[in-house]
This record gives sequence, C-alpha cells and structure tokens, in this order.
Amino acid sequence: MLSNLNRHWLGVVCIVLLTLVSNAQSTEGKFKKVMVIDTKANYFTTDYLGFSYLINDDQISKYDKAGTLIGSFSDKTLGSITLVDASNPLRTLVFYKDFGKVLFLDDVLGPIGSSISLESLALDQSILCCTSNNDGIWFYDTQGFQLKRLDRNLQLTHASGYINQIMGVDINPNFLIEYNSFVYLNSPETGILVFDLYGAYYKTIPLKGLGRFQLSGDNIFYYKDGLLKSYNQKSFEEYDMKIPEGEEKTVSVGYEKQSRLLGILKENALELYDIKD
Repeated sequence: MLSNLNRHWLGVVCIVLLTLVSNAQSTEGKFKKVMVIDTKANYFTTDYLGFSYLINDDQISKYDKAGTLIGSFSDKTLGSITLVDASNPLRTLVFYKDFGKVLFLDDVLGPIGSSISLESLALDQSILCCTSNNDGIWFYDTQGFQLKRLDRNLQLTHASGYINQIMGVDINPNFLIEYNSFVYLNSPETGILVFDLYGAYYKTIPLKGLGRFQLSGDNIFYYKDGLLKSYNQKSFEEYDMKIPEGEEKTVSVGYEKQSRLLGILKENALELYDIKD
C-alpha cells in the first residue's frame, strides 16, 4: 500500500503531467491555414513583417502572408546560399560561405550594390554572419574563434575575445543573430552564447541541440521534438506549443509572434498559418 507521502507525490506528478499535456494541446485551435505554397526548399526563414523567404540552392524567393510571390533572386556565380538573415526586410543579408561572399538585397530581392569579398577583409574563414544595427555585419571567424563586427564602411569596430578560451571548450556554432542589443551565437553542444554589442561575453542560455531559433521580447522560440517550444530568458519558464502537422514530414518551422505568422516547411510545400488570439 502507498504511504500518505507517496500518495502526495504521485498526485503532484499526475498534476504536472496533465498540465504539460494541457499546455501542449491548448493552442491547437489557434492556427488558421491561409496558404500552401507548393515548392521544394532547403530551408526557409521569416521576418517580423510576415514575409517568408524560401531558399533552394542558389535561389531565394520571397512571399507575403497570402502566398503571393514578391520577388526572387539567383546568382549562380556565387554558388549555393548558406544562410539568409531577414532581420531587416529592407536589407536582407545573403551569405555564400563556399565562395566567401556576402550580398545584400532590397525588399523585392534586388541587389544592393555588389557582393562583398570576405577574402579582401581577411574574413574568409568565417562560417557565420548576420546583420547588425546601423547596417553593420557580425561574423564568426574560425581563424581566431572570434566574433567580429564591421560597420557599413566595412571597417572593424568590435571583436570578442577568443571564445574557445572564454568557454574553456572548443565550440562548433551553427547560427548567429543580433537582437535587442545582444548577439546570440548558437553552439549545439554548449548552448546559446550571448554577447553584448561590443563583443563582450554576457551569459550562456542552457538550450542545447538547437539549429535556428527566433526571438521575440524575452522569449526564444524553436522547433524540437515535434513541438514549437519557447523559453523565457528572465523567468526561465518553458512552454510547448502543439502545431498543425499532417502526414508529411516537417523540415522546419518559423514563428513570428509580432506578425502573427506560423510557417511550416514540408518536403514539398510551405504551409502558412494565421495565429488567432
């Protein structure tokens, strides 16, 4: 027979489990499908205005929330696109790691000037980059295990310390983004390393095994284990959101809280959902 203490803890566990299940299911009716774009893509990203960017090898295509094609861009001489940062929809950054080039596109994906050669800037060992405030660019340079920031004139303004020495371990980052005066460098084995705008190390967020993620206010949103998850940097609370999923495999998920957009990339289509109150 169970003791009173054991009964108490069994009751607590049951309540917690029921709460988690309820939280994961309570958002199921929040999403209204507004468009399905039949397409193949390596990955996609979104911006805070509700636009989606589909990347397939050397081509990037931009769609609005209704699924209308806004523009597309491809330059085969630059090779395959490694990443796209649409944090500034008027100045979208496109990174070609294999060729060591960065290009900026306008709001209809027209080139802004010519491509930037990282070799000429001694940054050809960079594996990640992202946009920064005032038209700057952040790079993660593997040659020195450093974050480096260039201004709009491509002059070095800030650099971090040697991150492998700061952390005491070698890192293998896969994602970089600037948001609300901080720079987030994701290392799947270590967590999300956070730096200030001068490149000084600030903290590590203990979320491991992530690829891309998105930020809104104090929350970090990411897709993992079939769920859209959130983590609050101040309260440390975590929340699971059940999203619409059919039989076809989900490749990646984009969630823009501000523009009320949920994008689910499947192997052969991008599904767009409106988020209800």
